[in-house]
Amino acid sequence: MTRSATLPEVSRAEGAAAPAGALGLRRAALLGATGYVGQEFLRLARAHSRIEIVALGVREGDGRTAPERFTSLDPAFSPAVCGMSELEGLVASGACDLVVACLPHGTWKEIQRRHPGLAAAPQTVDLSSDHRDGHGGFAYGLPEAFRTEIARSQRVANPGCYATAAALALIPAAEAGWLRGPVAVSALSGVSGAGRVPQLRTSFVEAEGGAWAYRAGTEHAHVAEIERTLARVSGVSPPIGFVPQVVPMARGILLTAFAPLKDSIAPAMARERYASRYVNEPFIRLLEDGRWPETRAVRGSNRCDLALTTLHDGRTLLVTAALDNLVKGAAGQAIQNLNLMNGWPETTGLAVDGAPW
Repeated sequence: MTRSATLPEVSRAEGAAAPAGALGLRRAALLGATGYVGQEFLRLARAHSRIEIVALGVREGDGRTAPERFTSLDPAFSPAVCGMSELEGLVASGACDLVVACLPHGTWKEIQRRHPGLAAAPQTVDLSSDHRDGHGGFAYGLPEAFRTEIARSQRVANPGCYATAAALALIPAAEAGWLRGPVAVSALSGVSGAGRVPQLRTSFVEAEGGAWAYRAGTEHAHVAEIERTLARVSGVSPPIGFVPQVVPMARGILLTAFAPLKDSIAPAMARERYASRYVNEPFIRLLEDGRWPETRAVRGSNRCDLALTTLHDGRTLLVTAALDNLVKGAAGQAIQNLNLMNGWPETTGLAVDGAPW
């Protein structure tokens, strides 16, 4: 992995909250802990030196304890299991200063409406799509593009998994002003991207041995998210066409983008542009010539692997990206954002190495 020994410095706005490192731990309430993303955040947070999970937010009347919910964890781990009203009280009393919402799209926004005390937590990270457009004063949590803004924010909206992979694949070219016309993006995703709620199509018998496309074209919500990100970094975004596809693996995204270029760009020049743009990024690895990304290489890590070249006499950019949809595409990126928000080293609690088996 090519990068400098130090991360880019970030500045904190005047009047922003003091870094939590000066105050001790961030005491977190986790909502949606039993979903795939919630469990991944819980696993990472348990190993983080500055985050303490003090409460799990659950539906009213669900009386199971933490050890009953999470058989893979140490039985001694037993945070409070609370309904939303009780969580409001924890926030109001100062016993909880961070809310992490790993909830289905629309759910966190509705909970905030019904329980406004939760929205008053000193820090919030939302992993749904509810605030990715900046609604409610949330910063968009893609560190490789908006690091300084995230570090100054106390409300962060985590990007979507597909949108993370696509943005990282295209940002260097967009910032350089290379992109000319509509960009075609396709992505293979593991079935965990569909969430943990049982569905016939993602059951083992239905998913094993097959693959399917869905919401192809411009229908998927991540299309607008990708276009917003590229517009923010370059001032203009080409239209995106997107074909998401589900394949029979548990986790991972393998994304490919074909982008028409304004001018002819040699493969070596394109590679140098990407290398210089990402040289200081701890979680971006640009693969050497002749190697292309694979999902198992990044499994369990917060890393995104990239490879690229140009085709058609340099008029088309081809970029491929691989990441773990539950880590860099969700829970790991949330930890990365929390590290920035609190002035902690950005890599704290996050793995660069994958676990291929």
